[in-house]
Amino acid sequence: MSDAVPRLLVALYGPTSAGKTGVSVDLCLRIRDELRLEPMVVSADSRQVYRYMDIGTSKTTPEEMRGVTHTMIDVTEPVRKLELETFVAEARQHMDACWTSGGVPVIVGGTSVYVRSLLEGWEVDAVAEVRSAVRRDFPRSMAEDAYAVLVRLDPRAAGKIHENNYDAVVNALAHAMGNDPDRADTPVVARQVVLGVDRPAADIDRRVAATYDDQVRRGLRDEILGLDERYDVMARYRRLSQKSPNQVVHTHGYTEWFDVALERGKPVENLTADDLSEVRDRVVERIQTHTRRQRAAIPKLKGVKPVRGANDAFAAVTAALTAGPVTATAPGGKSSGGDRAGGGGKRSGGKRSDGSGAVAPVATAGSRQESAARAGGRPHDMSRPGPTDQRSPRPGS
Repeated sequence: MSDAVPRLLVALYGPTSAGKTGVSVDLCLRIRDELRLEPMVVSADSRQVYRYMDIGTSKTTPEEMRGVTHTMIDVTEPVRKLELETFVAEARQHMDACWTSGGVPVIVGGTSVYVRSLLEGWEVDAVAEVRSAVRRDFPRSMAEDAYAVLVRLDPRAAGKIHENNYDAVVNALAHAMGNDPDRADTPVVARQVVLGVDRPAADIDRRVAATYDDQVRRGLRDEILGLDERYDVMARYRRLSQKSPNQVVHTHGYTEWFDVALERGKPVENLTADDLSEVRDRVVERIQTHTRRQRAAIPKLKGVKPVRGANDAFAAVTAALTAGPVTATAPGGKSSGGDRAGGGGKRSGGKRSDGSGAVAPVATAGSRQESAARAGGRPHDMSRPGPTDQRSPRPGS
């Protein structure tokens, strides 16, 4: 980026079904067309990182991308959880590459720990070293005890997390326990524009229900049966229950199908209309509850500006371009004048969950098609412009 244009980092956070995808793509197109800066979306959705989980996560489609480069989608297979340090390391490399080429990274998602780790430059190496010990000492059955320890060690972090969000509690507790003053988070040297997209709760609830119904119409059942066949999900879930590492059974919109099938002693493909009605009720209720926690996290993001659409978002970006000197944003609201060229703390060097150790490819048409050819997945052809999506609102949007 030239000296005349400050380095920008845009983040757009909001609950499931708030409309983030549409706002973010419209914003990126205006950044590209009117500011002559190349945008790159860094997805901050903890479910869209997994391959083959497309319909149930409302994964952003090539048509919805409308030619805008998207990264951190289809990063790995869902055989085990993608750890925070792996996400951060790969996302930072994409952000660094975008800045080096003179572009603007735009973080978009509803996973607050992903968004905050990139905005605040979290040091994640120490967290990785501690996390396995935390999970050993505090299994899911002791989630309440883990939260109580977090309250004592870091009440501020505890106040930003729901006590029933086990993975978030483990991450925060590992962060608190692994926090060495000599390994403090590295400030992010960039002019940050943090935006919040939200709707009234009743509107969100309605959109969540409409989204699930649309997913079913578009083939969610076949997608779930395909995942079961590919990963033997039901057999492993029956044997391991919540200890199963496969993320299909830890994702709302999927796990409820397997729960009801197990409770009623039948395979997923034999679920009746009554069974599927029960599945729908559980999915909708759980996602609606999840959106409450997501909405509660919005005001806790430092400097967040509420926006109603792409026009508000673009106004905030253009205002940032004419603001004062760039300072480094650090956790706790502190600023420093550091000169780091990268996206934050020391790189963890974490490996992909599928063992490849490679950086997730930028979602260009060629790389997506090559990746899909190797993995058997759907290509993300962003060179092919598509119409504005006319489907129902989507989780993760």
